[in-house]
Amino acid sequence: MDSFDYRILQYGLFDSAIKFPNVGTTGDRLLDCFEIELFPADCPGIAYVNGTAHSLVKGLLICGKPGQYRHSKLNFKCCYLHLKVENRELYDLLEAIPDTMMMADDDELASLFCKMSARSNETILDRLFLYSCSNRILYSIIKCSKNHAPDSPIPSIHAKALANAEKFIQSHYAEKLPLSVLAKKASLSPIYFHKLFTASYGMTPAEYTLKVRISAAKQLLIASDAPLVEIAEKCGFSSQSYFTYRFTEKIGLSPLKFKRKMLSQIDL
Repeated sequence: MDSFDYRILQYGLFDSAIKFPNVGTTGDRLLDCFEIELFPADCPGIAYVNGTAHSLVKGLLICGKPGQYRHSKLNFKCCYLHLKVENRELYDLLEAIPDTMMMADDDELASLFCKMSARSNETILDRLFLYSCSNRILYSIIKCSKNHAPDSPIPSIHAKALANAEKFIQSHYAEKLPLSVLAKKASLSPIYFHKLFTASYGMTPAEYTLKVRISAAKQLLIASDAPLVEIAEKCGFSSQSYFTYRFTEKIGLSPLKFKRKMLSQIDL
């Protein structure tokens, strides 16, 4: 579509075991477009970008760029989006994205990829939907890249350790999660873990933990009639007052106002 600054060439979900059932390693190929890949789960494969190996763990995003060489050790599954970018400003923004980043909102991004994969591009409505999803994906990864520490590629040896710490936060957010506990889960020193996590996710471990807790609180506020003190406890906040303070600070509404706003949008 001429009204967009880029063209979607390919998109969907990819499973190398289906595409290459009897192949162990793919051949090296030269990219002629931007290839964005998100890994929604840990994979045994390895991706190589200009010869650099990257372990494929949940939340990893690869942004391949025109002129780079890529090949992969199989097997793996990923979400993908291939773009031909014509706008110079957008091209430069994507060119500046690190080859690999860990995405803190990988589940939300994976949902967008899945929605795209289920849609054709036959009609104007299809294309409007596809570009609305791809615009949100691009916004998220460009925003994340701006918080990414420059010249700090994710060491492959630590990528899985960081992913393990992320999973631990997501499943234990109701508990106290001091830096020492998270660093131990990653088998790293607290100082190095903090530095590596912040560089990889664009936020500190504490900021990421708060994001997970507030996301859980949102779901409870909408889906249950539990009192605020109970929601605060279930989501790992030390008190109802602290929960209200941090929720209001991040969302711009108090928990009760947020609940009323969201429930008032439902038509019966």
